[in-house]
Amino acid sequence: MQTLAIIRPDRQLEDSKKVVEAFGYRALATSMVDITPISGSLWSTFLDDLAKGEVDYLILTSANGARICAQLGLNAASIPKSTRVVAIGPATRSALLKEQLRVDLMPSEYSSHGIVRTLSNIAGKKIWVLRSAYGSSELIQGLKKGGAAVNEVVLYTLKKLCGPLQRNFILEVTEGDVAGVLFTSAMTVKAFFDCADLMGTRDRLIARLAHQLVGAIGIPTADALRSYNVEVDALPKDATFSALVSVAHAALKNRAL
Repeated sequence: MQTLAIIRPDRQLEDSKKVVEAFGYRALATSMVDITPISGSLWSTFLDDLAKGEVDYLILTSANGARICAQLGLNAASIPKSTRVVAIGPATRSALLKEQLRVDLMPSEYSSHGIVRTLSNIAGKKIWVLRSAYGSSELIQGLKKGGAAVNEVVLYTLKKLCGPLQRNFILEVTEGDVAGVLFTSAMTVKAFFDCADLMGTRDRLIARLAHQLVGAIGIPTADALRSYNVEVDALPKDATFSALVSVAHAALKNRAL
């Protein structure tokens, strides 16, 4: 049985392992970042603007952000019909719907660039972006360039992890019999290689990845991997974990032919 290494948030690890195992692989799994919610004063300002009907677009860029919004009290009744809710991709959309929050728009390209391209005629519109502390500047700059008044709420930050679990994971990827490694965010890519740096194994790890299948859930993740000179072999059209495992599986089958 081949092994697929996956990097996922703690709360998604078990479900993600089941997806990998359903395709017939052993799952080697760990988290590389810890999610820490942030309670800021702008949240109250956002809710006030929302209640007054002064939010034209509400943009969420992650499933974690959707869950934290619900924990902070955002619900379907608090979002006026005049506010259009934008999800960056399928995972965020699913998380919003799971929290009983509607989704009005989703770009065909699941990225900051995709959102900017999707939202046309936004001059004078009031937009709130709810996301992590590591969000791309491209989104805010692109919306402002289109003439929108943009506010941002930082919902959570991400702490990179490099403890025994992460070090053992990297060691097995570098030295063990691992067929492929699947990455699901740009931040986890950075945390992965920063930890390898601390271990003194980064160059050996990159050399090993050249002989393994490398999968990225979306374009930002793929770009992050390429910045470390790591070639991406599997990139799904839909930025979901199941789609990533599916294209990785197909690529591994082709290699075996």
